[in-house]
Amino acid sequence: MKYTPAVLTDEHVHRIQEMEQHLSTVIGKELVLIAYSGQPELLDEIKDAEQEHIIIPRV
Repeated sequence: MKYTPAVLTDEHVHRIQEMEQHLSTVIGKELVLIAYSGQPELLDEIKDAEQEHIIIPRV
């Protein structure tokens, strides 16, 4: 069984970064909720799915 991680959109990443910044301010220490990396091998798959209005599961 092949595992394919959920894809985060730019909007998801932006919202997570905002949460990180807010929580870091509240606790007084830098907090990292997620490590971001590009997924170039999935970009065409995502674009095709979005054009066809296919829902891609995201975490």
